[in-house]
Amino acid sequence: MLRDLIGKILHKTKKVVTLSARTSSGDFLLQKTDFGLVRVEFSVIQKIAERALSQIKEIHEAEVSVEKVTTTSVVPMKIRLTATLAEGCSAPKASLAADQVINAALKENLSPEFYVPVEVKVRQIVKPVTQKRQRVR
Repeated sequence: MLRDLIGKILHKTKKVVTLSARTSSGDFLLQKTDFGLVRVEFSVIQKIAERALSQIKEIHEAEVSVEKVTTTSVVPMKIRLTATLAEGCSAPKASLAADQVINAALKENLSPEFYVPVEVKVRQIVKPVTQKRQRVR
C-alpha cells in the first residue's frame, strides 16, 4: 500500500532529464519531460545568451559559443563568453552579471531547473563611446 502511494506521488511529479547529443546538423540537448522529448539546438542556446547580454551596458562586444562538456554528467555544456568591457567597469562584476542574466534567460525560455556555467574571458577594455551632438537645421 505504501509502495503504491509513493509510486502515485512520483508519477505525478515532473521529471526533467537533460542529455547531450550530436548529429550532422550540430550539437543539441535532449530534455525528457512528462510531455515528451524536447530537442534544443546549441545554436538556440547561443542566441538566447546573446540577446540576454544586450542588457549589460558594461559589455560592449561579446562572442558567445556553446561547448559540449564530456567530463561531467551534471551539466552537459558550458557557455564561453569572450567580451570587450567598458573602461572603468569591474571585470568580476561584469562576469557575474553575465552569468546571472544568461541563466535567467535560459530558465525563462527552457526550464526552471536549467543552469549552464558561463566562462568569461575579457579580450579588451575600451573607452566608453560618447555620442556627439548633432546639429539640427
